[in-house]
Parts: sequence; C-alpha cells; structure tokens
Amino acid sequence: MKKRAISLILVLILAALLLHLDFSVSYTGSYAYYVSNWADVKIPNLVTAILADWRVYDSMGEAIILFAAVAGAYLVSEGGE
Repeated sequence: MKKRAISLILVLILAALLLHLDFSVSYTGSYAYYVSNWADVKIPNLVTAILADWRVYDSMGEAIILFAAVAGAYLVSEGGE
C-alpha cells in the first residue's frame, strides 16, 4: 500500500510538471542560427539540414556506442570464445 501511495504521488508531481511546460513556438536557438546561416548550409529543408549538416557527428557517435554495446554484450555472454 505504501508503494502505491508513493507511486501515485510521483505520478501526480510529474503530471503537474508536464502541465506547466511552455509549448509556445520559439524562433530562437537552432532556428535562428539556421536562418542566419542559410547561405552557408545550402540545404532548403530545415530537417534535412539538421540531420545532414549538424547532427552527422552526433549520429556517428551514437552508432559507434551502439556497436560497442552490442559487441561488449556478445563478449560478456560468452559468445566470443
């Protein structure tokens, strides 16, 4: 019963926090950077520009980490003998 009460309190706190978030449109940050450097990027679509130009190193790093995790799990599970 005590765990249910704690869980309910945590869910209510999370719901209150989510309801107070500001979901208004903001044209600052990455959008402002993209618009101000439009000529340098040379990609007309915002999503494509972010994925192809700015996030390529982040995506490559994530792929390397995923490969390392899979290889480590394979070796730890005695599959690499």
